[in-house]
Order: sequence, then structure tokens, then C-alpha cells
Amino acid sequence: MRNSVATRIADRLRDEIRAGAFAAEGRIPTERELAERFAVARNTVRRAIEDLQSSGLVIRHVGRGTFLTATERMNAAPAANAVESDISPRDLIEARLMLEPAAAAAAAANAREADILRLQQVQDASAATKQMEEFERYDAEIHRLLFSMTQNQVLLRIDAMLGALRDNADWLAAKRRGYSEAQKARYVAQHGEIIRAIRARSPKAARVAMTSHLEDVRRVLLES
Repeated sequence: MRNSVATRIADRLRDEIRAGAFAAEGRIPTERELAERFAVARNTVRRAIEDLQSSGLVIRHVGRGTFLTATERMNAAPAANAVESDISPRDLIEARLMLEPAAAAAAAANAREADILRLQQVQDASAATKQMEEFERYDAEIHRLLFSMTQNQVLLRIDAMLGALRDNADWLAAKRRGYSEAQKARYVAQHGEIIRAIRARSPKAARVAMTSHLEDVRRVLLES
């Protein structure tokens, strides 16, 4: 299964588990939720979960879902507490402004055609949805995919921590306050600019487009 889409999803989830993303409830999102998030078929997600299960990270309970093993939940809990303590939405967006333009530039230099296709699929789904919660999931996945395109393991670990912070209640509340159909349309357009820069293999344009996007996100968050 190495180098397959399922492997990349398993690696992504493994990094998120280690960053504490699922430690609070100990439960992994459902196959349907993960399939929507990664824009893949459910059998692909199932193979990824089987990879995690064979590694001893998760256990499946029929009719209940997939959960972190007891050992893994204990290991992940300190990371979850560390990333949620005393970190405000302002801190998070400032950190993202430092990191994500560089990640977008690296993505433009390193992305594979299959990666760009998947990115466009998630972008199309984000434009089509009318639900704020669904849009936020697709929005987060676009940014996760950009980090994965860097093919840099350190950045992937950092992004897993950022992903855990994006699930923080304060961040989600701030995003809800700033959400509107008009703002969603602006975010979709900004994501489109980033994707066009990546497709053009232009690190400079990708960096500029991501910086512009995150500056708009910061403005909305701090004004809401």
C-alpha cells in the first residue's frame, strides 16, 4: 500500500493522532466524514484505517466507530493539552501567516499532478456547499493538502498541530461569527488564486496568494 492514496491518508491521520487531534474524545471521524474530507471513496479510507489498526494506533468497535487505543490516547493527551492551552485565535492566525505562505510556495514547487487534481476536487466541493460546517471542513482540508504537497515531514507535523488548533472551540466560534455567504465567496476565490499559482508551478505567486488570503482571514476574525 506504500505511496498509495490510502497510505497518504493513513500517514496524515497518524500525524494528527500524535499531535493530539483526537485525544479529547478518543474517537476517529467516521469513514463517511473522512471520505468527504479527503475527497476519496470510503473503501480508500477503510484501507487507511486498517493501516492504523495494524500499527496499534486505533481499534474498531462494530456499531460504535473507530477509537484510539488506550495506550495511544494516553500518549496523545499531553499533546492535545499543550496545543489548546492559552492559544488565542489571534495567536493562531499570526502563526499561520508565518508558516503557510512558505508552505504554499513549497507546494507549488513539489506538488504532483494527482495532488493538484485532489486539491481542485476539494475546492469544487467547498464552492458547492451551502452549509457553513461543511465549508469549514473543506477549507481546512485545502490547507492540509497544501502542507502535504510540500513533502516535508517536519511541516506535516506542524500542520497536524495547527489542525488540532483549528478544531479548538474558540477558533470555531470566531469563524462562525465572521461567516457569511459573501465572505465564503471571497475565500473560495482566494483559494482559487492559490491553486492557480500551484498549477502554474509558481512559488512566488503561491506565497503572495496565500499571504493575501490569510490577511483577509485575520481581518475577519479580529473584526468579528
